[in-house]
Amino acid sequence: MTKTYTLHKTLILWGMLLLVVCSLAACQGMVETTPSVSESQSSDQAQPPQNEAQVDDPTAPQSSPESEPLAPPASPEETEPDPAAIEAAWQSSPHASTFVIDAVGQNNSCAQCHAPFNWLPSMDTLPESCFACKFELEDPPPYIPEDRWSNVPCTVCHPVDRDDNILPEIAWLEIPVLGEYAEVASPTELCLKCHAPVDLPQHGSIDLVSAHAGYQCTDCHSFHETTATCVSEACHSDVIEAETPIPGHDADHQAVSCVACHDGGGMEVGPDEESGLWTTFATTTSAEGSADHFAFTSHNVVLAASCDRCHFVDNPWALSTDIVVP
Repeated sequence: MTKTYTLHKTLILWGMLLLVVCSLAACQGMVETTPSVSESQSSDQAQPPQNEAQVDDPTAPQSSPESEPLAPPASPEETEPDPAAIEAAWQSSPHASTFVIDAVGQNNSCAQCHAPFNWLPSMDTLPESCFACKFELEDPPPYIPEDRWSNVPCTVCHPVDRDDNILPEIAWLEIPVLGEYAEVASPTELCLKCHAPVDLPQHGSIDLVSAHAGYQCTDCHSFHETTATCVSEACHSDVIEAETPIPGHDADHQAVSCVACHDGGGMEVGPDEESGLWTTFATTTSAEGSADHFAFTSHNVVLAASCDRCHFVDNPWALSTDIVVP
């Protein structure tokens, strides 16, 4: 009985030992067959593409990021305006030469638009945003010498950052002495801060209606030079090289501006004494009743043109009335 018990115990021990050896062998096999992380990545990269078209056609585009075409980089002109070019454009613009004197030899009131940094408000012309503060202002000096006249610099329409860098965004410098800007919703709103209708000599009213209704000022006027032309490549390019002749667009009308024929506001038309160019004229009447007649470009433009605005009987320019329009 004792011998049988010992035999059973020995068999159990050998069985347990055999089980341990088999377990170790199995673990070793798993270690040998499990690839490392680097081996797994290499294996994945070496796998053929799943798209059969890519397998059959080696020239087909691959999905790897390295093989996708990159977008061309933006040119410096698109993202970084040239400050020197902007400065040169501004120097050639009316905003760089705005010195004026009114009929009585004063110009401080004119400076509100013509030289905002020189303008000194009175209690009557103080912006509404200043009314919250209780103070009194002395009457400003009525005249600003030309050597102190600052014209209309960039910072009137563009805010600056803390380092005095001029920003591309537009805003209206409402209170120059405080550096306080007012937000504007569009370029036109900014322009009308100064170019709004006003009852002053040589100040015409801009009536942007008819064909150009809804346009922004900068749709026609360059940002910094402020020049405008109807026959640029962007607008009315077909007028430059028309496929068929256009009545009135000929050598006899080279000194006639577009608005002289295409004004839709009924403005007076004639040659400007200074430039010789035929254009439209506006008239303002002072409080004393004197009329001021001056050349002013109409902004109310229509397609149709009436020849009899100039070619009427007994016209002062001796123009022919024998006009045939096809």
